[in-house]
Amino acid sequence: MTLEFIKTGVPGLDQVLKGGLRKNSSILVTGAPGTGKTILALQFIYYGARDYNENGIYITTEENLDDIREFAKNLGMDITSLEKKNKIFFVQKPIATLKGGLSSIKGLVNAIKKNNVKRVALDSLIFFEYLYPKLDGDKMEFRRQVLMFMQKMKKAGVTFLTVSERSVTDFDKLVYDMIDFVFEGIIVLSRIRKGSYFERVFTVAKIRGQDHSLDVYPITIGKDGLRILFDQTPFSLVEKEESDFK
Repeated sequence: MTLEFIKTGVPGLDQVLKGGLRKNSSILVTGAPGTGKTILALQFIYYGARDYNENGIYITTEENLDDIREFAKNLGMDITSLEKKNKIFFVQKPIATLKGGLSSIKGLVNAIKKNNVKRVALDSLIFFEYLYPKLDGDKMEFRRQVLMFMQKMKKAGVTFLTVSERSVTDFDKLVYDMIDFVFEGIIVLSRIRKGSYFERVFTVAKIRGQDHSLDVYPITIGKDGLRILFDQTPFSLVEKEESDFK
């Protein structure tokens, strides 16, 4: 069977992925606060709708929708115009009002079919953590519900991307949680100290069933959003290697 790939549209990401993501795959974008996870998820939805005619749904659990629209606008994404054309849809599910299981995203699968949605982004995985607490260290129900949701997305013909926080983001000391192995792809964003400041960096830890670069790349975030400098090596890593060599 020939694999189908989609372009993410995120500047630099498709080069690192050597062409894009496998269609209908499920990707985890994880990292420390302030590394660009939400921006990457928004860009995945925005560029998919704008450049590749793939309608998208963005589900947020922690941010006000108007704040997200303003945030996106400041990063060069005209989300509102695509909403008016029914190319992008926002769903807000505040943690404080969550009830029940998957049914709490009422009508999501129907909305996907009705609006020909091909991409869904969930910000963040904390949605499932609140619905299915890891009581007494039991993570099985949490993991099972995430897997069920991913299967629903795949069956609906959706490429699914979700965001999660991670306390340890040192690439040399990464510890993988059980939930990580549920996803077909893991993208890790981090910060590396460079003198008196930190440099944002990025790596693709795994993408099941496709070739991709394993290098670490610097990230910039500016008025044009998040950009992966796929043709550069992080200065902080160069300095570290030089220091180790000495």
